[in-house]
Amino acid sequence: MIAATAIAEGLPLYTTNPAGFTGLDALIRIVPVTRPPVPHEQSAR
Repeated sequence: MIAATAIAEGLPLYTTNPAGFTGLDALIRIVPVTRPPVPHEQSAR
C-alpha cells in the first residue's frame, strides 16, 4: 500500500527497510534511510 501510493503520486519511497521493497526498482526510487536511535533503546544497551 505504501509503495502503491508513492508510485501513484510520483514520489520516492523513503524507508528504513529497503529489503521489503525488493523488485520495485523499475517502478519507484527506493531511498534507504537509517532509523534514529530511540532513547529507551540506548539505555538498554
